Amino acid sequence: MLLKNLDQKCVRSLNGCRVTDEILRLVPNIENFRLALRAIKLWAKRHGIYSNVLGYLGGVSWAMLVARTCQLYPNAVAATLIEKFFLVFSQWKWPQPVLLKQPDTVNLGFPVWDPRVSF
Repeated sequence: MLLKNLDQKCVRSLNGCRVTDEILRLVPNIENFRLALRAIKLWAKRHGIYSNVLGYLGGVSWAMLVARTCQLYPNAVAATLIEKFFLVFSQWKWPQPVLLKQPDTVNLGFPVWDPRVSF
């Protein structure tokens, strides 16, 4: 409801913190998520595949993948989450989207990308 009277430029400027807050809200254990994410980002950087500017996944994308792993294994410690991360996404049926929750149906008049409709 806070976005209701804002223009599209203002809404987009808030997307980074909104996405981060939502990801943290959707993971079962924030500390395990953060530790696993740090390890996965380090792995990606060391393998030269961390950069959305160069066409690879960026920070939010890696965070979403790790968050999905956390949702699939809610009681796992960080080390197990890292192992499961590689297992899950090596077998993922790409280009099926990775969803942390179903897209909201709130319509504020802005264009909304829905991965179930357009890839």
